[in-house]
Amino acid sequence: MKLSYIVEVDPLVHSGIIKKINNQILIWRKQGHEVQTLILWPKASTSKATKYIEGRYFSNSLLDGLPQGFLNTYLTKITRIKQVKKALNTFNPDLVYIRQNIWYPGLPGVLRRYKTVMELNSVDYMEMEFYSNLKKKVYLWGKKRLLEVISGLVAVSPDILDHYKEYKIPQKVVSNGIDLSKFNIPKIPDHDQEQTNLIFVGSANMHWHGLEKIFALARKFPAYTIDIVGYERKDIAENIPPNVTFHGWVNSAQLKKLYQKSNLGIGSFGNHLVGKKTDSTLKVLEYLANGLPVILGHHDTDFHNADFLLKITDEEHKLLPSATIKAFIEKNKSRQVTHEELKKIDSRTKERERLLFFQELVHK
Repeated sequence: MKLSYIVEVDPLVHSGIIKKINNQILIWRKQGHEVQTLILWPKASTSKATKYIEGRYFSNSLLDGLPQGFLNTYLTKITRIKQVKKALNTFNPDLVYIRQNIWYPGLPGVLRRYKTVMELNSVDYMEMEFYSNLKKKVYLWGKKRLLEVISGLVAVSPDILDHYKEYKIPQKVVSNGIDLSKFNIPKIPDHDQEQTNLIFVGSANMHWHGLEKIFALARKFPAYTIDIVGYERKDIAENIPPNVTFHGWVNSAQLKKLYQKSNLGIGSFGNHLVGKKTDSTLKVLEYLANGLPVILGHHDTDFHNADFLLKITDEEHKLLPSATIKAFIEKNKSRQVTHEELKKIDSRTKERERLLFFQELVHK
C-alpha cells in the first residue's frame, strides 16, 4: 500500500509520541509499504535544530518567528494545508493516517479525498477540560466535521471507542506497542540492594499523571526513593517529601542510567480523569521493556492478570492499603521482566494488526 502519514507533532522534541510515530513508519516500510511523511508544525521547515523525524516539513516562515503556542500552531496548519494537499495529490496514497487532533479550515476537504484513518489516544471531550476555553470550543465545534470524512478509527483503549459507538465508522483497538529489539535487559541487575528506587517518566503539566498519588506513596514509604523525570521542582507548588528527586528533561543516555538503578516503574494515576480506566501508555511499555515491574492507577489494555504489574488504586481511585503495595514492591524489586513475557506488546505485532485494518478499508 501507499500510505501518507500527516504528522501534527513537534519534530524538535524527542518525545514518546515521536518515537512511536518513527517506529510505526519504520515497520510499515519493512513490511513493504511505501510511506510518505508530512510534518506540519511551526519552525519545522526553518529551524536548524535537530529534527527527530524524517519527512517533508511544512511551516510558515512569517509565523516561525513568533512564540510557539496554540495560536501559532493553529495558524501554521491553516496556512500550510494547501501545500500538504499538493503533496498528497502528487503521491496519491491508498490511505492517509492522522492522529486525533484539532479541526482547522481546509483539513476536512483534504482528508475527504482519501480513505483516512484517525488514531485516537484519548477521550477528547474530557481531555479538553484541561485546556483553554478557546481551544476547547474550536476542538468540539470541529470534531463532527472531521469525523464526517474519516474512513476508520484506531484507538489504544476500548474505553475510548465506547464514546464513538454513535458513529458508523469502522473501528479497531490497537494498543500501543514498543520495539523490544531496541532494549537490552542486563543479565545482572544494576541495583543497590540496600536501596529500593522507583521511577516515573512523563511530560510536565499533564494533569492525568496524578503526581499527588506519587507524593503520597513517597510519604507512605520513606525508605524508598522516587525519581521523577520530565518535571522540575519549580513545576510543583506543594511540599515535596525528601525521598523524591526531580530530574527535569533528560536525554536518552541519562534516562538509561536512571532505569538501570531503578527497581520498579510508576505509571499514571489520573487516567480516569480523561475517561480511561483501561489504558495503554507509552511510559508503562518503556518501563517493561527495560525489565521493570510496574505499579499504576489504571488497568492495562494488554496485561490484565500479569504478576509483574499491579494497579494500586481501588474503584474510588484511592491507594490500596500500604501492606498490599509494599508486598508487591518487596516481591518484585529484584525482578526483571523478560521480553518473552512481553511478546504481545512488541510493536511489530501491533503494527501488523494496524496494517490488516488498513488493508480491509482499502479493499472495501
